[in-house]
Amino acid sequence: MVGDPLVKDIAGGWAAGLRTVWLDRGAWSDQEHEADHVVKDVLQAMEILHGER
Repeated sequence: MVGDPLVKDIAGGWAAGLRTVWLDRGAWSDQEHEADHVVKDVLQAMEILHGER
């Protein structure tokens, strides 16, 4: 699961048993997260999805 809204996407992905990638755009800096990966842009997410990171 790749998402940027912390609660809706990342928590939902975890609840479904999926690995998660959080696209951190700085909007949720005061929130804790449990994403498997945190990236700053879509290219970094693609690297993870392709197993390069």
